[in-house]
Amino acid sequence: MSKRLLILGAGQNQIALYEIAKRHGIETVAMDGNPNAPGFAVADVSEAGDLQDAAVVADAATWHKVDGIYPAAEWGVEAGFTAAHQLGLPGLTPEAAVCARNKLAMREALEAAGIPNPAFRGVDSLDEAEQAANDIGLPVIVKPVDGNASRGVRRLDYIEDMPLAHALAEKESSSGTVLIEGFCEGDEFNIDGLMYEGRFIPGGITGKERPASHTRFDLGIFMPPGLGVAKEAEICDLTERACRAIGLHSGTVHLEIITTESGPRVIEIAARPGGGRIPTDLIPMTYGMDIMADAFRIALGEAPRESRQFEKATAVYWFPARPGIVTEIVGEAEARAIANVVELHVFVKPGDEVKHIVDCVTRDRIGYVYARGENVDEAVAATRQALEMCKVVTRPTV
Repeated sequence: MSKRLLILGAGQNQIALYEIAKRHGIETVAMDGNPNAPGFAVADVSEAGDLQDAAVVADAATWHKVDGIYPAAEWGVEAGFTAAHQLGLPGLTPEAAVCARNKLAMREALEAAGIPNPAFRGVDSLDEAEQAANDIGLPVIVKPVDGNASRGVRRLDYIEDMPLAHALAEKESSSGTVLIEGFCEGDEFNIDGLMYEGRFIPGGITGKERPASHTRFDLGIFMPPGLGVAKEAEICDLTERACRAIGLHSGTVHLEIITTESGPRVIEIAARPGGGRIPTDLIPMTYGMDIMADAFRIALGEAPRESRQFEKATAVYWFPARPGIVTEIVGEAEARAIANVVELHVFVKPGDEVKHIVDCVTRDRIGYVYARGENVDEAVAATRQALEMCKVVTRPTV
């Protein structure tokens, strides 16, 4: 008899999760706040509901008699694990879920465990934010304590810009609290994998290309990152210690880490799968490891059993576009035909309006190209060639 899993989140980024679950004989119940969520079409059962309400999630889990709850979207982490705890299903404690969602609670837990942190302070007003930035020393990062997708996150170099940075972060913070952090200089990486009984199981480490602006979203990501065995081991060790420190002993993990001159520093910890096709495509294509199958097994109370089979390379880059009204898409078919390009998707069409790209949400609405290769240079070269060939042309709006 197949087990049934309630997956919280059924947006475009989660569709592949339902397809993977089906391949492994897991019956899926999809839940999303959007009654027209695209993932509903591929789930066995679907239900619209508030992912941030633990009572709503628990009611759905009870009604559908599920064997586990899997938060696939950031907004469902706290409510999902709270509901699982109440129902006696596998998952994190509610306290650990709070640390995974609240960046100030995460920082405090890491500090208590002796794990190096950037200087930080939670603030509830503009005056407090300016004081914190002056005390920490510019540049600083200003972010909402419980946001998502890099919305409201900015690097601040001049104190005169704090009113705007604080307002943007406060708008994206459900509690109204804003986190001020010292800026860490260095290369940034995504770390995706699993925790099982307090041990970290690596999925993959992703290198990043970021914009030169003060916003903090990725232009492109690639795997493997070319760090070398010793540096990867150091990052994996920090990942395990950081996850233990916030109580994340079993489940899916997605971290952002910066390698500074003083060693790696944890920037973010999330208790859900990473975006950018990392767990569904990049890890399987790079290492032959079906990490999502193990993620679902852990959520259902089973032991993981996947492992790496080889090492190749993959890359995902997102389409840029100037703000304005889309007039045409050029070179799409030619770009798709480039060697090593696996997928190319443009989500906008002539007549659509493109907004300023300031976070992962505005970035994802345009499109992406996904490529593979025998090495990372080959994979990245294919994505860049495709971005040069395929252009989203816009005209300015008044």
